[in-house]
This record gives sequence, structure tokens and C-alpha cells, in this order.
Amino acid sequence: MGELKRLVLPVGAGGLLMGPTQGFANPVQWELFDPQHQFALSEGAPCPDGEKAVVLHSATASPTQYAVTQTALSTDGLQNKVLRLRAQLSVQDVQAGAGLWMTLYDGTKQIGFRNTQKDMVRGQSVTRMQEMVVWVPPQATRVVYGVLLRGPGTVTACGLHVGPVVPAGKQNADQSVAVQTMAFAINTMRTQALHASLIDWESRTPPLLELARVGSADDLYAEIRTLLADLHDGHSFVMPPDTVRKLAAQPEQMPVFTKKAPDIGSISLPFLMSHSAEGMKEFSRTGQQIFAQAAAMRGWIVDLRHDRGGNMWPMVQALRPLLGSGELGFFEDRAGKRSAPWRAVAQGVVPQDDGPDLSHVPVAVLLGPQTASAGEAVAIALKGRPNTRFFGTATHGQTSGNKSFTLPDGGRLAVAAEFELDRTGKRYEGPVQPDVVEADPDAAERAAEVWLRQGF
Repeated sequence: MGELKRLVLPVGAGGLLMGPTQGFANPVQWELFDPQHQFALSEGAPCPDGEKAVVLHSATASPTQYAVTQTALSTDGLQNKVLRLRAQLSVQDVQAGAGLWMTLYDGTKQIGFRNTQKDMVRGQSVTRMQEMVVWVPPQATRVVYGVLLRGPGTVTACGLHVGPVVPAGKQNADQSVAVQTMAFAINTMRTQALHASLIDWESRTPPLLELARVGSADDLYAEIRTLLADLHDGHSFVMPPDTVRKLAAQPEQMPVFTKKAPDIGSISLPFLMSHSAEGMKEFSRTGQQIFAQAAAMRGWIVDLRHDRGGNMWPMVQALRPLLGSGELGFFEDRAGKRSAPWRAVAQGVVPQDDGPDLSHVPVAVLLGPQTASAGEAVAIALKGRPNTRFFGTATHGQTSGNKSFTLPDGGRLAVAAEFELDRTGKRYEGPVQPDVVEADPDAAERAAEVWLRQGF
């Protein structure tokens, strides 16, 4: 760690403002965290409100070096409330950027972090107000916050205040898209998530709706991610609208065939995010064409080591010649109700020609830590298949069924809402384990080929 240098300023420059101040309160102590010893912290000229500015400067830092001012505040009385950090930042000759940051602690344990990295202030002479809001968990004991400067230049902070957001009255409740998005996310998790009972929804909902009313889109999605993390399922996730658009614009990867030997073929399944009818049809058709063109293979390797998930249905449809038309598995909700059985037909896709019947040929399945989510569902669909053996290492462990929802602002929310069961009724709550453990990828493939040959 870099040396901590201290600067004492009046509390108005960085203290908690619960209401109008009467003169100066006790001074607040700012510290400089400067890992590379390239920055200086100083007191600036009076701001328009009469308080002294906080100035962070460097003439020698590289664009990747940074420093922060920091001070700590007790969160007593602030738990389960929305806290706002605000400052007017003026930058001179700053190209990498300046912004605000805030960290929440439970004792010495960090339990939350937020900054304005996606909206940094930069330029030759630019002044802009920056702010961020955060929900304070019940277990939080203190908040540490301040100003960040990356690279050379000078940032001057005026009106650097942190304090609770005053809730809006019911008559003034905001019905903005952000509030609708937060309300939709909360209701979906509350009614659908496997572990929804872990969250006290009655006390948590009002401050989160308030945060959505006053915060930025980054604040909104950061708090939704925090809420999802508190479900402790390791699988639920959320994507903001820009990420959804970027994913939709990316070309999908298709299954790949490799001839391992004159009588052994290998099909590698990549992840697949597409839910469009055409995208799903192309993926499943590519897999079926591979089997149709290599129908003489006496054994197959199904490589799931790079299948990080997405949409499981085109994946099992691609393997239809190996899986056949029978039951492959089930979903089970938190009340214990089972879904209709899985079959090798992708949702929304008219089944193509079944192709060769390979449902009894030996199949070796390759697994690894990148086999996740829908990739693990494919592995589960292969469990219980005759003449099938699994090689490699344990999968990622996201063996739950996600339900996907479009948020009011165009984002996407996926909530772990169902357990996954194989065709025998066995429930999976954690990684799918191989029959033969081989940490080395090449050794796993060799072991798979040796086993296949023993089967014919």
C-alpha cells in the first residue's frame, strides 16, 4: 500500500449532512491513498458555498496510475436507507478521468463497492456534478468514500457531501421506467427465485424503489446485482439494455465436428445465447447435419468443456440422434412441482429429420469448469443414457433452471427458479461430476477414446 497522507478540512467538505449546518462542525480527516507515490492532496480555494475544496493532483502519473482521497463515516442510523454521495468535480488536463467512489464495511469485511468509473469526468477544463446512491445493508457499520483521479492532471472537488436520501411522499412517487424496472425485478425475484425466502422483502423493497427514483442506471443495476447475489444461488444474473443489444449483435458459434479416428467422431458444443427461432434452428440443424454426415462412426465424444450456457433447447436438439426421442430430465420448482419432461426438441423449433439412430452407440462426455448453466443441463440430459461415460473435471455448478424476463427498460433478468433433475429423477444442486477424473484435457480425451474402443 502507498503512504497515507492526511488533510484536515471542515466537516462540510466531507461530513454527513443531516440538515442545515450551523457554522463549522468538527473537522473531517481526509487521507490520500497513493500506491505509486505520484499524487498530492491539498486544500483548495473556497468553493461557492464557502467551504474549502479538496484538490488531488499529479504531473507525473501514467494513465494507468491512480490515487484516491478517503474518509470514513459510521453508518449508525443509516442501515436499510439510501445514501447519496455528491460532489462538483472540476478537472484540468485530465484525460484518464476523475470520479467518486464509496465502499461499505461490516467491521473489517468489505460488503459493497461502487464508483463512477463508467461516467468519469475528463478534459482540459471541465466542471460537472457527479453523484451516486447506494443501499446500506443492515449489517453495515461504516462507509468509506472520496474522490478518484486516474492519470495526470488535477481534480478539484466542491460540495463533497454524503447523506441519506429523503424519501418521496406517496403522492409524489416516481413512476419512471427505472422505478418500474426495479419493481419488476423485485417482484420477479420474490415470486420466482428458489431462495427468495432468504430476503426480507418487506423492509428492503421501499428503499430500493427510492434508490431507483433518484439514482442512475448504473446505480439501479448495481443494486439489482446485489439483490441477486443475496439469493445465493450462484446462477441468477441481470444485463442492462446496452449489454443485451451487444449480445444480440454478436454472431453465434455453431457445433464443430472433429474426426478423432476412422470410427470415432467428436462434436463440440459452444455456448448459445440466441432465443430467436432462426438462431435456434441453425444451431440444432448444424448438429444434426454433423451426425447425418458421419453416421458410420461407431462411437462419439460430446465435448461440453467450452459450453458456458445460454439456451439449452437447441443444444439438446443438436444431439437428437444420440439422445433419441425419450425423456431426458425435468425441472422442479420450489414447491416441488415437476415440469413436463425434457425432450430433444428445442422450444419454438419444428423438429427436423431425426437423422441416424445413434441412441445406443457408446458416448463419452467431456466436462470441465467452463461447462456451466445450459451446458450443465445438456450433461444432465445425457446422464442415465445407455453406454455413456463422463470424463474430465467437475462442472461450474450452475445446475438450476433460469427463467428469463425482459425488464421494462429493455434489460434482461434471469432468475434461478427451478431445480434440474435427470431422467432418473436425481436432483442436481452443484457441479456435475465426471465418472473418470482427468485434470489434463489431453489425458481426458485419450481416456475417452480408450473407453469408447472397449465398447465396440
